[in-house]
Amino acid sequence: MSVFKSKIKNMLLNIDKKIDRSMNGSCAVLLYHRATQLESDPQLLSVSPQHFDEQLNYLKNNYRVLPIEEFSEILLSKKRFPAKSVVLTFDDGYADNYLEALPILEKHQLQALFYISTGTLNTSNEYWWDAVERIVLYGKQPSEKMMLEAGGVSFDLNGDRHLLYESLLPVLRRLPSETREQKIKHLAEVFHNNDGRPSHRAMRWDELKAMHQSASAVIGAHTHLHPSLGKLNVEEQEQEILRSKSILEQQLNCSIEHFSYPFGTKLDFTEDTIRICRKAGFKMVAANFPKFANRKSNPFAFPRHLVRDWNLEEFKRHLVTFF
Repeated sequence: MSVFKSKIKNMLLNIDKKIDRSMNGSCAVLLYHRATQLESDPQLLSVSPQHFDEQLNYLKNNYRVLPIEEFSEILLSKKRFPAKSVVLTFDDGYADNYLEALPILEKHQLQALFYISTGTLNTSNEYWWDAVERIVLYGKQPSEKMMLEAGGVSFDLNGDRHLLYESLLPVLRRLPSETREQKIKHLAEVFHNNDGRPSHRAMRWDELKAMHQSASAVIGAHTHLHPSLGKLNVEEQEQEILRSKSILEQQLNCSIEHFSYPFGTKLDFTEDTIRICRKAGFKMVAANFPKFANRKSNPFAFPRHLVRDWNLEEFKRHLVTFF
């Protein structure tokens, strides 16, 4: 009986989805992070350049890939999106966004919105989740018994590496940026692994400035140190949001009108976060929960679909479910 009820429920949800799409239109906003080939990618953030090229070629020939300004105008005016509309976005600011993703976008004459977290730009440091991966999975484990206290949780640094890594990330994500950085610095000392990997670096300023000149890129902000904004107080949220916007505007000599919430689930931002973004002058803000955007979407928390390293057939199958 429960299986039958579940099938009925799913059928009704699909009917509601089709009615919503029919009445209000739909646009699948795709969320990428990286376009490069990695030896290890435990967070599944990277799409290979080959797959990215195949995905864009398919989108260009079978969907309507909207320029960012057109997407913004439709979203803000609450108009109906054209059939089979798609928008491309990237989060974080990895160097491969410029070195590998941008040339493929230019090849296909498509545009993406790149949301940049400024704290790691122009350094050899890795984004904090990558640093944790490097340290815990590839560093030298301590020979003596050691524990790490973080967020009210005790972690055994001598135990299984992968379990430690998977357990640490959600706890570190909840911490204030300064506290998190202190914990990661301590881990690096304990595991004797302090050097960032060139394969995981963020863009340099000269690369971001060159990207900004391309017709295939629009630049947005993504906080300074990539915290979960929903875990911060109002003052800390303002500092993170406004600092990234200000730094980008000073370096690029332009107005930054777009923003995305780090992590972007409904637990990672609050009504205060939305209010700060409105006051800061952003036109629209991206979240990260799977749903299509339409004229009923909140311009300050519009949904996006994560894209993984899918071959073309896998990409096609997933794309159908995004609408």
